Amino acid sequence: MEILATFALSLAFTLLIETIIALLFGIRMPGMKVVWLVNTLTNPAAVLTFLLLSRVFPAAPALAIQIPIEIIVFVTEALIYGLWFKEVKWGFRHPILLSLVANLVSWGTGVFIQFL
Repeated sequence: MEILATFALSLAFTLLIETIIALLFGIRMPGMKVVWLVNTLTNPAAVLTFLLLSRVFPAAPALAIQIPIEIIVFVTEALIYGLWFKEVKWGFRHPILLSLVANLVSWGTGVFIQFL
């Protein structure tokens, strides 16, 4: 798959899935814009990191590369959500859980799609 298509497809699926998860957590506008912005920043960086590390370590299993990247994404997003929602005093009290669930579902869906 062409590299730009890989980035676009990954970001599109991530935004769709994580928007649904955020809605289930009660996030609405303008908070949803934060979810979209955070994922627009972290997803391409994660995909690029995976693609580069896969080339540097071609014998490494994909999961050995993906899991550390996803942990970094989870922590980064949880910190941003926690700081943002606290700063604007929206009263959202579960930024870590939101990040964990959204990233697990998004990543799990991506892994599932790869095996189709």
